[in-house]
Amino acid sequence: MTQPTPASAQDVVEAPTPALRRLCDLVNPVATESVAGLAARGRVLAAPLLLDRPSPACAVSAMDGYALCVADIPAARRLPVCAEVQAGVRAAPLPPGTAMRVFTGAMIPAAADAVIPREQLLEQGDHICLPAALQVVTGQHIRRPGENGRPGHLLVAAGGLITPPVLAAAAACGITEPCVYRRVRVGLIVTGGEVLTDFAPPEPWQLRDSNGPALVAMLAAASWLEPVAAIHVPDEPVAIAAVVRRCLANCDALLITGGVSAGDYDFVPAVLRDLGCTTVFHHLAIRPGKPVLGAVDPAGCPILALPGNPVSVMVTARRLAAPVLRRRAGLTAMPAAELVAIADPIAAPARLTWFPLVRRTVPGAVALVTGMGSGDWVSATASDGFIEVPPGQSAAGSRRLYGWTLAD
Repeated sequence: MTQPTPASAQDVVEAPTPALRRLCDLVNPVATESVAGLAARGRVLAAPLLLDRPSPACAVSAMDGYALCVADIPAARRLPVCAEVQAGVRAAPLPPGTAMRVFTGAMIPAAADAVIPREQLLEQGDHICLPAALQVVTGQHIRRPGENGRPGHLLVAAGGLITPPVLAAAAACGITEPCVYRRVRVGLIVTGGEVLTDFAPPEPWQLRDSNGPALVAMLAAASWLEPVAAIHVPDEPVAIAAVVRRCLANCDALLITGGVSAGDYDFVPAVLRDLGCTTVFHHLAIRPGKPVLGAVDPAGCPILALPGNPVSVMVTARRLAAPVLRRRAGLTAMPAAELVAIADPIAAPARLTWFPLVRRTVPGAVALVTGMGSGDWVSATASDGFIEVPPGQSAAGSRRLYGWTLAD
């Protein structure tokens, strides 16, 4: 692993966490819509999901067996079977001194207060016999009304993902078209006159576009995002402004790669300023990715302008763009990053948060990936993500691991 370059006086800029928080505070969720059935899976709830009735709605049997009244068990421990109740059928009251055959999920008849599993007794035609040693307790194998939850019980708060269990709960509550946030349309702009997007044979001084495919792949893993095909634009202010203006008019968030540093052809910051966008941060105390810029347009659309080097693009998209996009999607919480162990003792620069690439070695452990810097996309192919090392600290220890999808 290449030793990170020491921080210079110019590296003393804002830390990533407070800068990210300030940007997220300016971002509101997208509009809502109602989506039917299985199409809602993976979407973000825009309204809380509440129980509409007790669960269970009535007393039901937890077993296949016989419902009876414990007080009516005779000394001979033999009872006539008067009827049976299947799940989904209204049960008639239990006559005194009898038993009623019930199936799992079936309504418990009035006056019955216990269920005996059929394998624990002897079935004799229209009678059942209870072994002398069998203990029968009032309430056994009966699921009481509301024991899972009462009407109005909060199942899932707004801002939660619709997982298969949540979809099942919505259906059980009679909600066939849950209210969800729209998928966030993410515009992608790749800048740079040296970048080829048609995959023609490049000259040695040219590059094939790798940033666009990387970002599309990262975004596509999240069911609450809708990535838009990447647009390539040369390093010309007028051309960049035209493409940015078009994307802002049609997208809910915008990611830009390249043209964001301090070079003579880094026009993105000035273009955003001229379009009335508010820059929230520009340059963060991180490595890689220091030139990254975060902004919002006049309508509140978040913009992340990422450095052009491919490793910087992937790292800043995962660490900085992901929380902003989740906020835009209406999600209320970030998933907890996986903690992994690492033994490599290399330290982060004194005043920079370091995001070195790592690979998994054994379950729960990673090792640093040897690389040549933020332009080394070759080494990135050997990585499973990156860890976060605070300024001046050794990488060794327990660290948060960030994978390569924005859905993590």
